[in-house]
Amino acid sequence: MNIRFFMEESAEFSSPRCSTDVERVDGVDLLACLLIDNGGVPFNETIPWLDEGVNRLLAVRRDEKVFTEWARDAWAAHISKDGVKIYSLYDEDFSVTISLGDFEKALRGWKDFLVSL
Repeated sequence: MNIRFFMEESAEFSSPRCSTDVERVDGVDLLACLLIDNGGVPFNETIPWLDEGVNRLLAVRRDEKVFTEWARDAWAAHISKDGVKIYSLYDEDFSVTISLGDFEKALRGWKDFLVSL
């Protein structure tokens, strides 16, 4: 999986963004949609949410849970040993599945990027 973290600059503001190669056939980057879904709070306040996502993933990996859900405002992840289904809370069929390892890499990378700002 390729992932890139960057700042999107405009005349009025700057905002953390990411892009990945986790796209549906229609070109929508669902992993990026999930990561940048900040629930309406400043990105630095999403760090505990990212930690919770990692903790839930690790609980599945350690067999403490068979599966778990991790959601924000519009996007969610169904985490199981079989992989992580990233989907829209408005349309569960609008989804893509990635490996646990790729999901962990994305969560940890996004958190590290936000902490560095």
